[in-house]
Amino acid sequence: MHIPSAQSVPQSLAADDPAREAVLRAATEPLSDALGDRAQVEVVHLNRIGPWVFLEGKMCGAGGGRVDYAGTIYEARRADGVMSDVYAVLLRKADEASADNDARSWRLSDYAIGPTDVAWLTWPGKHSAPRELFGV
Repeated sequence: MHIPSAQSVPQSLAADDPAREAVLRAATEPLSDALGDRAQVEVVHLNRIGPWVFLEGKMCGAGGGRVDYAGTIYEARRADGVMSDVYAVLLRKADEASADNDARSWRLSDYAIGPTDVAWLTWPGKHSAPRELFGV
């Protein structure tokens, strides 16, 4: 069950927001674990409501082209055409007293690497996150 936040409209984390760099470090950790330095994320949406952050991004290779999935668990999916360039992450701040600009303050709730559907549609119910965060 979603517990309403005082803030119900998502706020974009702008480039000058002190939390942005820490949030991106925490959000891209699963991608780095899976693909190392083969993939980078271009931010499409980086929104926050209270302690929640949702990142929707596009994966690209280190040089800006396509990601090289050779030798990874994603290689067959890409070859079969069931791998998108989408990367999505849901984070929650560990506690309100922790610093926004510390990556350790942010906890991974869920993520999706290359989904072919809208993987985050179930995340509001699954994690009690505000639906508005996802634009649904």
